[in-house]
Amino acid sequence: MSPAALLDHSTTGTLFYTTPPTDGSKPYTNINASASGVRETNIGLNPVNVKINNIRTTSTPIGLDVTGFDVQTVPSPFSQNHKNFLDEDKVQSEYYDEIRAALLKATGAKEVFIFDHTIRRRSPEVVDDTPSTRQPVARVHVDQTTSAAYNRVRRHLGDRAEELLKNRFQLINVWRPIQNTASDHPLAVGSYKSIKPKDLLATTLVYPPPTPNGETYSIAHNPDHEWYYVKDMTVDEILFIKCFDTEGLKEDSGVALLTPHTAFEDPNTPVDAPLRQSIEVRCLVFF
Repeated sequence: MSPAALLDHSTTGTLFYTTPPTDGSKPYTNINASASGVRETNIGLNPVNVKINNIRTTSTPIGLDVTGFDVQTVPSPFSQNHKNFLDEDKVQSEYYDEIRAALLKATGAKEVFIFDHTIRRRSPEVVDDTPSTRQPVARVHVDQTTSAAYNRVRRHLGDRAEELLKNRFQLINVWRPIQNTASDHPLAVGSYKSIKPKDLLATTLVYPPPTPNGETYSIAHNPDHEWYYVKDMTVDEILFIKCFDTEGLKEDSGVALLTPHTAFEDPNTPVDAPLRQSIEVRCLVFF
């Protein structure tokens, strides 16, 4: 690592937290945008400028059980040709195997079940944010609440679910840049150690029928939150983002339960940086 990189300890960015409904109703938001490019919701956004530490140079201990996130160098044969990500079937039949192997090694788990993935290619011209044109999510959130995580196991594992639920399980997203270094709109992750229960706002995620609705956590601002990112994350690196862990539910376990995250605009991003492309793979991890 160069001396210049060692001096680069942090950046700043505006993160969009949630303001809950004033009438006391449960927050909700639609997964798809309307024709005007707006997602219907009853929550407001609270933009806050925060310090975001560079994981590469921080002295603070991080890890899936410590902060709820981790970064590792895991070269991907599949990713060497970015055009592979244009073939959805190939992603599932080949890239999933790489992610499954990486997670098993990182966690020591017995089994990994991958239930979906999302590819995001940032484009300022995109108005209608559809499944085929997903954009970086610039709102602080956690993908699954506790009940949603349990529902995921029952939904995808069928007859095996109740037996698997007797032991520890996690829900982890595995995030990787595609084609280019992710300098543009990088991903910020919040340390679970800095999160308070009152910061977590259970929010209904509305899907078009027949897909059942989901439930995520929106996040209310707390000045104690600690934020991190991987400066200039490369295609050979993956970011593990924990969305849930049964071990984290246990009182005084000391294990991170979840990790809020969001895309953000880094003011230090070069103006000629390629627009961000990335893939996130969502995984159920069983012990």
